[in-house]
Amino acid sequence: MKLGESVSRLLSVKILHYAAFITMLSKIGFAQESSINYNQVYRFPASLGAEVQFVSPLILFGTDYKGKFSVVDISLLGRFPLVKVPVLQPLTRLGFVVTKAEYGTGNETLYRFDNTRIYLAGGFGYLHKINKQFEVGADIEVGSGLSLFPKLDQFSDKPSGAWDFQVSLGGRLVFNPTYNISVSLHPNLRYTRSFSPLARFNGLSAGLGLTLDYRAGLDPDDPQKQIESIQFSNPHIDNLFAAMQSYYVKNPIGEITITNTEKYPLRNLEISFFQPDYMNIATAVASFDELAPGVSKTVPLIASFDQNIFSLEGVTPLTGEIKVDYTLRSRRASQTTPAVYDLHDKNSLIWDDDRKVAAFITSGDSALANYNSFLRQTTKDTINSGYSEVVQTAIQVFYGLTELGSVYQKDPTLSYEDAKGNTSFVDTVNLPRETLIKLAGDCDDLTVLFNAMLESAGIPTGFITAPGHIYSIFSTGVPSRDYRLVHPDKDMTIPINGVLWVPLEVTYIGENDFISAWKSGAEEFHRYIDDSDSLGLYFTDEAQRVYRPVGFRERDLGIQYGDRTRIFTDFENDLSKITNLIMTSFENDAKTRGDKSSYNTYGIVSARFGAFDRAEKAFNNALAQDRNYISSKVNLANVYYLREEYQNALRLFHDAERVFEEKGDSSSSEYTRLLLNIARTYYELENFDLAAEYSQVLAEINPAMAARFDYLGVIKDDESEELLEPAKVQYLKEN
Repeated sequence: MKLGESVSRLLSVKILHYAAFITMLSKIGFAQESSINYNQVYRFPASLGAEVQFVSPLILFGTDYKGKFSVVDISLLGRFPLVKVPVLQPLTRLGFVVTKAEYGTGNETLYRFDNTRIYLAGGFGYLHKINKQFEVGADIEVGSGLSLFPKLDQFSDKPSGAWDFQVSLGGRLVFNPTYNISVSLHPNLRYTRSFSPLARFNGLSAGLGLTLDYRAGLDPDDPQKQIESIQFSNPHIDNLFAAMQSYYVKNPIGEITITNTEKYPLRNLEISFFQPDYMNIATAVASFDELAPGVSKTVPLIASFDQNIFSLEGVTPLTGEIKVDYTLRSRRASQTTPAVYDLHDKNSLIWDDDRKVAAFITSGDSALANYNSFLRQTTKDTINSGYSEVVQTAIQVFYGLTELGSVYQKDPTLSYEDAKGNTSFVDTVNLPRETLIKLAGDCDDLTVLFNAMLESAGIPTGFITAPGHIYSIFSTGVPSRDYRLVHPDKDMTIPINGVLWVPLEVTYIGENDFISAWKSGAEEFHRYIDDSDSLGLYFTDEAQRVYRPVGFRERDLGIQYGDRTRIFTDFENDLSKITNLIMTSFENDAKTRGDKSSYNTYGIVSARFGAFDRAEKAFNNALAQDRNYISSKVNLANVYYLREEYQNALRLFHDAERVFEEKGDSSSSEYTRLLLNIARTYYELENFDLAAEYSQVLAEINPAMAARFDYLGVIKDDESEELLEPAKVQYLKEN
């Protein structure tokens, strides 16, 4: 009983001492590394060890060898941690137990029970690493053995044998002086049951073992241990173009295949691409949680280049770096591989996508804004407020570029016609500022320049592609139903989403007039309108969402803006031709129909364009059919007012007033506007009393309108003149 108590007490004390020691080390020395999964980082594939332990029966639990015996267990132990859960370790043990009686105890017959036991056991172990050096855990084993008693049968020289069954449960305190060498204490309890009548050694016993293990593998912290778990294959990057800088941020430039060559999964993979000198930081390409052993994955590459790529000239061979960061068994690792490719300068592209040309439309260039401002100032005295402001701006730009000397010149090396759709040909497109300097370009250069000028003025543009050609199109902002106010020929405009667009043959710049360029663009469009494979229509703003404008360095171009007089004259001539075409169209329509409404419409259009003589004639033709035709009466009065023939205007306004009163229609919006016109006319005639009187009547019917023109109730002065000026807008009544 004393022996059992001593062993139990010894085991308890040892376990407590080691537990306290391990706990102290984990808190003091390794707390800062708690984020590391040591079980994964320092896992091992297998281990082989030898163990020596001393075994004693637990008398307190009823186990009695009926004498003093020394029991020594010597065994070989193999462990095989699970790949995914390395703390769980299947184990196997081959052991030899030598049991000898302790002589001198007064019972000299005990030597008969000396025996050697051979056993084989298997089970599971659990080992948790507190840090790299220390582990705690437990083992459970089940096995069977054969005990040989050489002296048990006094009448035979042959040893007696007995088979048994055993179950053991133990704890384990482990110290690892190195990654490959492990020393551990193994306190355990073992239950043995013999299959023979010999029951002396049956029961529960306690053991304390000392184990020395060799663990296979290479220390992850070894400088020679370089993790290379990724195999790179087929790294490929296409030829790149600086003009497509923004496109490459979201769209693939190439691809690479990576393969996990380990027996373990790779986790937290992050793939990046870096190009020295042309990137500030590496571009994050892709990330995924896990790559299983032996699995390959093809990853598309993207790139975020900085502004330095726009400084390249010609073709530059580059070597980029593809990098993969990953975690193997809780240890972070990185691998890189080079990727070789060619980078073309900012003027180069291949025509595999017509929208790419939008990248060259740099409307933010201040040189374009400055020239637009010059053109507006040059033509401001001949601007027709009744005609499309957008088309007038396009005419200004057309003749401004003509005056600079810009002309169409076919690319001597590779024209758009040759390069279109041929992905093996690299074409060159000039930026607008470059074409302004060279004053020559092929169809893509002139399209880019013209569109950039209009976009700089806030006008939406697009481009049309046809076989071997590209040219401009721009939005007038005019509703499709009003096409006759832009051009009488319906085919000269293109209705898109309810708005009229104008096609323009930009190669006519410097060679022909604006109207001819417009007509040629329209004819080309309608030539291919039924052939969707040959005709392409793209909008600059939509294309630039994919291909953003290239970067450029602002500097003074030093260009001479040209002769203002020629620009003014050419602009005025074409504008006059267009407005005359429109008015003539409405005139012919009125003559054909012959009704008062058609003449009234013709007069409105003429007055809108400032052709007051034509407008007067048209309104009189309408009134000749019906002297009380209120629309033409009021419209003619407005024409007189705008020509400052105030007495004639007042006469017609009062005639209209009489008609309204006879109809009892003195509350309509038309009547209130008529009152305003009468008040304005009296004001211009300096009859301020009547102006104030009509203004007061207006205030009673429509206070808001009267408030806008409250100056009509005061004597004319400089301030009221200034207020009156924006009110001099003709009131043209349709019906």
